[in-house]
Amino acid sequence: MKTVCVIEGFSGGPLHTRGFRKSLEEAGFKVIKNRHNADVVVAHSAGIYGIPTDTEATLLMLIGPTYWPGNPLLKRVARHTKSSKKFLLSNFGRRHYLWTRILQSYYFFRRNIYMWYGIFHNNRLGHLNRLIQKGNRKVLIIRNLEDPFISPDIAHKISGRNVKYIELPGVHEDFVSNPKPYIDLLLKEI
Repeated sequence: MKTVCVIEGFSGGPLHTRGFRKSLEEAGFKVIKNRHNADVVVAHSAGIYGIPTDTEATLLMLIGPTYWPGNPLLKRVARHTKSSKKFLLSNFGRRHYLWTRILQSYYFFRRNIYMWYGIFHNNRLGHLNRLIQKGNRKVLIIRNLEDPFISPDIAHKISGRNVKYIELPGVHEDFVSNPKPYIDLLLKEI
């Protein structure tokens, strides 16, 4: 049984990703907290900065790393808020949308260390490059088509023999509400 560590971004946490974690377990993974010894690390947005470069993971799934030079962060936040609201309301309803926003607000204030990493490093690829170059691991970089935080140009900025760039439909935190495509990718790559 493969172990998976999930690292959420600055407005996410275990309650926010509970359904994703449950889906991982149903797919045969064991979800653990230890990011150093997990077989697989799934990191979202600024949570990527929580991946230690000495992790033993053989597969990294990086969902929505924050990188879009020339596109101001505050404008990206405004576009994300608008597109995410529309997506969540139309696909999951008002109750789901409100619960998601409550959890995001809670984690925004509770786990704001990732906020600072995201703000100060959002257009830098140094940590990502260190993760890719270290060891012989596979790296999946996932960009959702309606994600204003990650530029499509990242596909040309990050390279390596074990790096795959994948675009999926959805918004920045799509993996939380729609885990199946992400878990299918993990199962395919293991």
